[in-house]
Amino acid sequence: MTGKFKKNILFIIIALAVIALVAGYFLWNQPHRNVKDAEAVEISAVSLYNVFINDSAKAKAGYLNKILKVSGIISSVSVNQKNQKIILLKTNEAGASVNCTMEENINNYKTGDNIVLKGICIGYIPGDADMKLPGDVFLTRCYRSL
Repeated sequence: MTGKFKKNILFIIIALAVIALVAGYFLWNQPHRNVKDAEAVEISAVSLYNVFINDSAKAKAGYLNKILKVSGIISSVSVNQKNQKIILLKTNEAGASVNCTMEENINNYKTGDNIVLKGICIGYIPGDADMKLPGDVFLTRCYRSL
């Protein structure tokens, strides 16, 4: 290899590294989405879960990383390790739910209540078929919605 060829390769590698660093910087520092006031796709918890179970390609295209307004019946209210409220919404599958991590501290909700929540859908995590444990659809940064 000639010295000129080595310099060109070194220049290309440095240029790609700089581009990667700049892109990473802008992605890391982009502003958070305003979930509370944003437009949202409306769907019921039962329908959302069924779409992820029956047609994952359609679910990913239509709902993944989108802000959703999900209506449903509360099956459980708990608190996670970060002291965030977790609301599980019922589906038609026993033991399966739409798992909503709340951004705001809400009170006065209990099992059986109807609720509408707005949050970002981060996808479906399957359970364990051998143990007959269904998976859940997950929403983060959730707020109550009207």
